[in-house]
Amino acid sequence: MKTYQLFASGYTASQPGEGVVLLELSGPELKKVCGWKGLINPSYVLPVGDCLYGVEERPGHASVVRLSLDPPHGEVQRFSVPGSGLCHLSSQGGNLYAAGYAGGTLTGLKAETGELCAFLQHQGHSANPARQEKAHVHSSLPSPDGKELLAADLGLDRLFRYRVGENGALALNPAEPWAEVPPGQGPRHFAFHPSGQWMYLVNELEKTLYGFRYQGAEKKIQFIGEYDISKPATEGSLAADVHFTPEGSWLYASVRGTDRIFCFHWQENGALEPAGDFSSGGRGPRSFHISPDGRFLAAANQASGNIVVFPLDQHTGALGEKAAEFFFPDVSCVKFRGTQV
Repeated sequence: MKTYQLFASGYTASQPGEGVVLLELSGPELKKVCGWKGLINPSYVLPVGDCLYGVEERPGHASVVRLSLDPPHGEVQRFSVPGSGLCHLSSQGGNLYAAGYAGGTLTGLKAETGELCAFLQHQGHSANPARQEKAHVHSSLPSPDGKELLAADLGLDRLFRYRVGENGALALNPAEPWAEVPPGQGPRHFAFHPSGQWMYLVNELEKTLYGFRYQGAEKKIQFIGEYDISKPATEGSLAADVHFTPEGSWLYASVRGTDRIFCFHWQENGALEPAGDFSSGGRGPRSFHISPDGRFLAAANQASGNIVVFPLDQHTGALGEKAAEFFFPDVSCVKFRGTQV
């Protein structure tokens, strides 16, 4: 069997600890290769080329870390940045963009030096007084052509559109500064289809998946459909992550509480056809990721503290029987090596 490598991060109870590990999947075994110590609550990791970056979700402090892969488990370089409650990281053109949930911030920095290139703080609120009392930026992604950076704000029910300028600076897109979703939805994560012409947004609070047609930076985003991922009804359940298989045939979305991973078959007109839902192999699938060849899905179950790898059926999209498992307390993110989303 081919050998795969995965990175995983987890919360460390706000104390320095081994918050990031490198795992290896070979046959039925998912084993630890090495780990990085001295990290505080690394809530998200992102492989970029031959580097691994992450964010530390620390009260009253924000930092982006660069972890040495040569040798692995080596140096940890920390960049202090403005913002608070960092929870997501994206990469575009040599720059990193960190989403700050607690502060409603979006911070851009040079990947090599940590020098700031952008800092934005959203203002406002939406319909849910418990979760939308202020802005909560939860994620960002560059557009397929690299001209825009889009950012999902759970607190404002908006998907912001920023034009990427010289040296990574950000400015609201005058063609459409943001796309709105109905009040109380709570946009969290989103994914572009490999064609670059379609985009799908997971709404955390109402457990819905929205489809949009994306036609470039000069045109408005067009809503094309809504898909329910709330079943079975479970009090307190929250939608989490969303990803495509590399060729774009299958889209998956995870929901915590019901602990399900929903599968959809993508159609050429952008519509999604439900293709079943499957156990995440634990409790609280906050994050999941798909291998670069589309053969495996790894689910990071935060509440049960385990990472479970499933084979994917290339013809039906179904998750097969558990292939391997690794226990990692309070795991928050998992990423296959060789991918950058």
